[in-house]
Amino acid sequence: PNPWTPMSNVTDIQCLGKFVEELSECAAASARCIIQGIDETEPSTNEVNRDWLENEIADVIANQELVIERFNLNMSYIRERANFKQDYLRRWHNMEKS
Repeated sequence: PNPWTPMSNVTDIQCLGKFVEELSECAAASARCIIQGIDETEPSTNEVNRDWLENEIADVIANQELVIERFNLNMSYIRERANFKQDYLRRWHNMEKS
């Protein structure tokens, strides 16, 4: 027997699918900022990379909140973990500047 049971609830699939889509768009905007510069303009759309990145981060935040709500995830744990990760990365980034 297969130990995996794929999701079958359409709303669950849509919720997570959209979350992954927005994460991917945020990754693309981040990559564009690295490649072209955050304040440069995308040649085909004339959109400033910073604006695109801000929009995609907002979309990720909106979707993350829906995922947390939909799956009744532990927001206290998520916030605690996020705070730990922020502190860790701040120290790591400061070490990289040395």
